[in-house]
Amino acid sequence: MEENREWNGKILRTNAWGTAFKKGLYAWFLLVVVVFIFMFFGVEEGASTVDAVDGTLGIETEYVPDAAGLLTQYVLTPSFQERFPLLNSEILAGLINAAAKSEAWIIELLAANFAYFKRNEGEVIVILFLTAILSFLIKFVLQNIFALGEKRYVMENRFQKETQIKRIFAPFHRKDLLNEIKVMFVYHITLLLWLFTVVGFFYKGLQYCLVPYIVAENPQVSWKEARALSTQMTDGYKWKMFKTKLGAWYILIFNAVPLVNNLFSKPYEVTLDAEMYFQRRAAMTDRTFFVEKAFDGERYVSGDPEEKTFLMEDVIKSPQVLRQNVKTDIKRLAGSYSIYDYIIFFFAFCFVGWLWEVGLHLVKDHMFVNRGTMYGPWLPIYGVGGVVILFLLDRFKANKWKLFLSAVALCAVLEFASSWALDYFNNASYWDYKNMFLNLNGRICFAGLMAFGLGGMFGVYVVAPRLSLLLDKLGKKKTQILCSILVALFGCDLVCCAIFGLNSGAGIGESYESS
Repeated sequence: MEENREWNGKILRTNAWGTAFKKGLYAWFLLVVVVFIFMFFGVEEGASTVDAVDGTLGIETEYVPDAAGLLTQYVLTPSFQERFPLLNSEILAGLINAAAKSEAWIIELLAANFAYFKRNEGEVIVILFLTAILSFLIKFVLQNIFALGEKRYVMENRFQKETQIKRIFAPFHRKDLLNEIKVMFVYHITLLLWLFTVVGFFYKGLQYCLVPYIVAENPQVSWKEARALSTQMTDGYKWKMFKTKLGAWYILIFNAVPLVNNLFSKPYEVTLDAEMYFQRRAAMTDRTFFVEKAFDGERYVSGDPEEKTFLMEDVIKSPQVLRQNVKTDIKRLAGSYSIYDYIIFFFAFCFVGWLWEVGLHLVKDHMFVNRGTMYGPWLPIYGVGGVVILFLLDRFKANKWKLFLSAVALCAVLEFASSWALDYFNNASYWDYKNMFLNLNGRICFAGLMAFGLGGMFGVYVVAPRLSLLLDKLGKKKTQILCSILVALFGCDLVCCAIFGLNSGAGIGESYESS
C-alpha cells in the first residue's frame, strides 16, 4: 500500500493537493460541484458565496418587525398573563422575536392576511413555534445525513479519476439509513453538549472527527462502535492532525473569500480530511469495521484508474419499476375499491355531511339553511374525510381501536386545516367550537372528533362495502354515467363559487369582516 504507517503531515497535504487538483479539470470541476451542493445545504461552513447568491436571487427572507411586534405585545398584555400565569411573558416575547427572525417566511405568509393575523395571535404564535421546531429538526437531520454523502464522495474520489456525482447518494439507498441518521444525530448532540466546556469540545471534536467517515464506509456500525473506533484511531494523533491542517493555513484562509473558497480551499480541505482518515485506517490492525475492500488499494495518481467496485452500489430503480410499485401500493392500500367507487363514496359522504349539518340547524334554530360552503347539497370536508379514511385506513379494519384512533387523527388534521383555510382565505368562520369541551382555538373539539371517529368506522365497516355492492349490481356503464353527472354538477358548483364566492348568509358562517 502507498500509505505510510508513520504520520507525515507534509505528505498528507501533498497527497490531498494531488487528489483535489491534479486529476484533471473535469475531476476538479465535479469536486467543486459536490462541495457547492453541500455548502448550499449547510453541511459545510463558511458558505459566503452561497449566501451572496441567496441575497442576489432574493432567496433570503426579511424579518417583519411590525407583524412580530403584534405577537410580542399580545403576550405582554395583562389579559394574556392572567390566562397563562405559569408562562413568563418576557421570556416568551424573546422567543417569539428569535423564532420570527429565523422563520420570517411564515410571518410574511400569515401576515399577508393581516385581519386573520390580528384576530389569531395565539394561533400564529403556536404555528410560528411549531414551524421553527420542525424546521430545526428537518435541517438538523438532513444536514447530518447529507454529511455522509459528502464524505462518501470524497472517499471514493480518492481512488478514481472521475467519480460520478450520483455517488453522493450512495449512503441513502441502503436498509441501514435509519441507523446512519441515529448515529449522526447522537454524534452531533454529543459534540453540542461538549461545546459548553469549550476546551472539551476542541478535544472531543478531534477525538470523534473520524466518526462520519467510519459511518460513510460502514453504515451498520453503531454509535458506540464508531465512537470507540474513532477514539482508537485518533489516540496519540490529535495534535498531529491539528498541526497537519494548521500547516495549510495559507490555503484555509481563503475560506473567508467568496468564490475562492468554493473553487479552491473547500475542495482541498475536505480532501485533506479524508486523507487523514485513510492514513489512520491503513495503520489499524483490527479490520473488523473496515468493510470497503476498494479502500485498501492505492490512491489514484495518474493513468487509467483500475475499475473499482464499491460495496455501496446505487440501487436507483427505473421509472417503469417505480410506477409499477406505485400501482401495487395503491392496490394494496385501496383494497378492492375502484376509482368509481371512490367517486361515489365522496359524494355520498358529502351529502350525508350536508344532511347532518342542515338537520342540526333545523332542530336547533327551526329553520332550513344550506350549511355548505358551496351551493349544492354537499359538504366537501365530509367527502374528503371519508375517502381519505377508506383509502388509507381500510387495511386496519381488523384492528378496531387502531382504525378508530387513526380516523380521529386524520379528521382532526382535515377539520383544523379546513377551518384555518376558510378563516385565512375567506375571512369567515363556518363553525366555532370555542364553547365546547377540549377545543383547539375553536376549530376542532373532543366531541366532534369522537363523532368523526365513530363515523369513520361506520363508513369502513358498513357504508362502503354495501355501497360498493350496490354499484356492482348497477353495472359499470351506469356507474360511470352517474359519476360523470355528479362530477359535472360539482364542477359547475366550483365555477359558481369562483365567480360569486363561497356560499354565505345567515346561519352559514360568520364573516369576520362584517362582525
